[in-house]
Amino acid sequence: MPQPPRRLGAALLLLFIASGFAGLVYQSLWSHYLGLTLGHAAYAQTLVLSIFMGGMAFGAWLAGQRTVRWRRLLLAYAIAEGAIGLFGLAFHPLFLGYSALSQGAVLPLLGDGVLARLYPWVSGALLILPACVLLGATFPLLSAGYLRAAPADDGRVLGGLYFANGLGAAIGALGATFVLLPAFGMPGAMATAGVVNLLVAAGAWWVSRWVGEGTLPEAGHGERGAGDGGAAHLGTHTSPRAPGPGGALSRDEGEARSGGSLSRFLLLVAFASGAFSFVYEIGWIRMLNQVLGTTLHSFELMLAAFLLGLAFGGLWVRQRARKIADALLVAGVAQVWMGLMALVSVVLFAGTFDWVGWLMQALSRTPSGYALYSLGSAGIALLVMFPAAFFAGMTLPLFTMALLRAGGGESGIGRIYAANTLGAIAGVLLMVHVLIPLVGVRFGVTLAAVGDTALGFWLLARARTVLPSGRVLRWAAGCVAVLVLSVVLGRPDPRAQAAGVFRSGAPRLHHSAEVVYLRDGKTATVAVVRSGEGNSAAIITNGKSDAALVYDLAQAPRPDELTMVLTGALPLLVHPAPANVGVIGWGSGLSTHTILGSDRVERLETVEIEPAIHEGARLFGSRVARAYEDPRSHVIFDDARTFFAAGRRHYDVIVSEPSNPWVSGVASLFTREFYAFLRSHLAEDGVLVQWLQAYEIDDALVATMLSALLAEFPQAEMYLANDVDLVVVAYPQAVHAPDVARLEGEALRVELARTGLASAEEFALRRMGGTRVLRTFVDAYRAPPHSDFHPTVALRAPGTRFRGETSDTLQNLVDNGMPVLDILGERSPQPADAPILELPSHRFTRAHRGAVRLAAILRGEDAPAAAPGAGSLHAETLLGLSLLGPVRDVADWASAAAAVADATIGHLPAEDLRGVWIEPDWIDADVQPEAVRRLLDLYAAAAARDPAAMRAAADAALGLPDPLPLATQEHALVIAQLGALGEDDTAAVERLHRDYGVAIPSSERYRMVRHLLRVWAAQEARG
Repeated sequence: MPQPPRRLGAALLLLFIASGFAGLVYQSLWSHYLGLTLGHAAYAQTLVLSIFMGGMAFGAWLAGQRTVRWRRLLLAYAIAEGAIGLFGLAFHPLFLGYSALSQGAVLPLLGDGVLARLYPWVSGALLILPACVLLGATFPLLSAGYLRAAPADDGRVLGGLYFANGLGAAIGALGATFVLLPAFGMPGAMATAGVVNLLVAAGAWWVSRWVGEGTLPEAGHGERGAGDGGAAHLGTHTSPRAPGPGGALSRDEGEARSGGSLSRFLLLVAFASGAFSFVYEIGWIRMLNQVLGTTLHSFELMLAAFLLGLAFGGLWVRQRARKIADALLVAGVAQVWMGLMALVSVVLFAGTFDWVGWLMQALSRTPSGYALYSLGSAGIALLVMFPAAFFAGMTLPLFTMALLRAGGGESGIGRIYAANTLGAIAGVLLMVHVLIPLVGVRFGVTLAAVGDTALGFWLLARARTVLPSGRVLRWAAGCVAVLVLSVVLGRPDPRAQAAGVFRSGAPRLHHSAEVVYLRDGKTATVAVVRSGEGNSAAIITNGKSDAALVYDLAQAPRPDELTMVLTGALPLLVHPAPANVGVIGWGSGLSTHTILGSDRVERLETVEIEPAIHEGARLFGSRVARAYEDPRSHVIFDDARTFFAAGRRHYDVIVSEPSNPWVSGVASLFTREFYAFLRSHLAEDGVLVQWLQAYEIDDALVATMLSALLAEFPQAEMYLANDVDLVVVAYPQAVHAPDVARLEGEALRVELARTGLASAEEFALRRMGGTRVLRTFVDAYRAPPHSDFHPTVALRAPGTRFRGETSDTLQNLVDNGMPVLDILGERSPQPADAPILELPSHRFTRAHRGAVRLAAILRGEDAPAAAPGAGSLHAETLLGLSLLGPVRDVADWASAAAAVADATIGHLPAEDLRGVWIEPDWIDADVQPEAVRRLLDLYAAAAARDPAAMRAAADAALGLPDPLPLATQEHALVIAQLGALGEDDTAAVERLHRDYGVAIPSSERYRMVRHLLRVWAAQEARG
């Protein structure tokens, strides 16, 4: 005998919450998986959303056609959930096989044609379609089975199930990104969702036996087609009409019009309502990306906000279902309010820049601050999205109620659900491929809102309850007023859209900045902003500046120019014959322009996913002219994986310069799988040049990306482009010797010279080390190779961006002050007379020229002109304490000497340190206290790069009876360890650490240097 519906309902709602959780885990993970084949998170999200909804529509329709023939619907639901679970468990190995087949056989066979462009979309869709069909079948099966047990509670059943599924989906969206992916990676998260589905299947099977299913609709009262002219009923399970406000039973809507007409009408309305809702979802996400940042975290927070709105709309219907006498009337009102709230959301969006600005300024840049920022982001997303989504969540249960009460039968549940999900697909495609290109994101949302309100009034006109015409007219006038206000007040300041408030905390750019280009592309909103002086401009994607440069070569270069010119120059410097070049990412076009400055390049193909970036960067004019005008330059708007694989392309050089790894989808371009893919498309003597940002990221994440690169490229070198940009040159085989003679061409030489790249010495200055240095860095952080399927960078980089972290350990190895890389044989300092252009945004050039000035000061020579700095002040202090005979204040003298040593010894070769530390002219060493003599010996040995002398002098300094200042003690420890390494005594490095290092606090300058020396020694010991 069936159990009480309340207990049954609680069990089924819990099961459907779990089912919704698993379903959104799948959707989230499928976006990650298919992003690896489509190349951009936005495209992957669009495809997954379309196929997810389309498959569900087909599954819902199919199940709706079968429910009246099946006795045990809950058992059928259990079978569907079980099949989904098995698919989840099998998906990862299935995807690996699909990827290998696609990249290795299918795409090369298809070549460059349309089929190669369509293949990733079609094959990706087919890959997830079976599970989507099964997911779509679950709601009609469960709801119809539930309704058979509780026929009098159609509204409560439907609203409750919509709420349960939506709530579970919101939890799944957050759980996938914030819990499952960090803990288990994509394979483990997918398997977890599969296990959840299997548990749901087991629970549904148990409930099926518990309630004793087995009754079909009575003979003679079965399902009728829409064209039968009569009202179809659920037999003995037909729900009675709920009492209206006055207590009388409402008249069946089906008595007022033909069942077929109402059915077709509701299907059309459900389709349109679903389309408008998903236009909103895409539009809101695109708008809020400019405010919250295009990160994996922000996307899932926005998705959860949308799903929560839908869920609570369903809950409202569940709680009030018995009081709803005219479902079409309530649905019409909900549609009108949905449109109005969507118009209001546009106005709210315009104000979100100030809210996020306040949030950024109020929070500390700490992990807890980022947690609060995420909560604040969720609140902003809810404020913008929840109201309209709430009314959207009401509509589908109300449409289904109206159809059921008109005698639509069990199959009506599936048909309404299918129509709504088909509409969702149409909305996604309409927004991405029609509305955004034609009218932009904001007006796309506005047009959908107008459509929603019109749909609401159409529903009101078809409702059984006739509203007074005066009230309807007042509502219509109110809607027009809200529309006008939305259009007027909802226009955001272009300077706010380009400001990147989520990074800077400034809600808008300075009023002098001019936004000369602003366009909503299919994947991002792109702006070009000209400075107030009009002499420079930046191209900005979703608020994130991707490149900035000056218009006139006579002006000093911007930091980004140093990066882009070096990235373009390095392949020309190291490759003897770079005939065919592939570039990933257009940016400003300056890297492509630089490479084309060489006549040795025969063809250059630049792959860019967003056409608006290419269009906007054209405004940089002559600075990037070759990229646009040179016939060797070819731009392809596609995903690099797909394009490179099509036609079996092979290049002499591949340059990869994507955006920052915290940007959603970009981190997949820094994985072992992607580097293996790039290596397969390089010639045997090819070169990979990888741009890697060191700002808004920490050492550990840089290490895991370098670990991925080194796992596929056995040889690599690191260069510093500016203070915070790294460039890696990787080789599949032997390293090519650089040759500046290859940088031919007058125009190219002029462009290189202004960025400090006119000589071999300037390139050598920027080189930080080779493979051994990079492997030591990776080992120091015990960094596993970054993987497509364990997206550590995408998950952690948004937090490092918020905290404003910088990865500077590799830079500190070069300019810490001691000859670390000299002794390790990885780098040599440039001589004082080397033609080094000092650049404000390049720390190595500043350090080198600063060392030259300090050396001149200590030798009593005329120092090169420069503004007074900390180094000069320390040198003056050191001279003042040293020129009057024996040093009296040893501690002050030692501190000043340590500061000058940091600024000179590691930056100049031994011959340029004579008279400075080697046989110093500025101090009479013979009359000094023992501590001063020991320190002079210590720094002289380090300046001479003499390992034996370094070790002996360091031992003597560390053994002084009176402790030296901490900075000097740390110098002595590092010099002792370097001397030990220079003498191949690796065991002494760890012994020195135990005997002295544990007791000597680590400064920020030397903390990781000391750790890396120990790692290097351990590597040497292992052989």
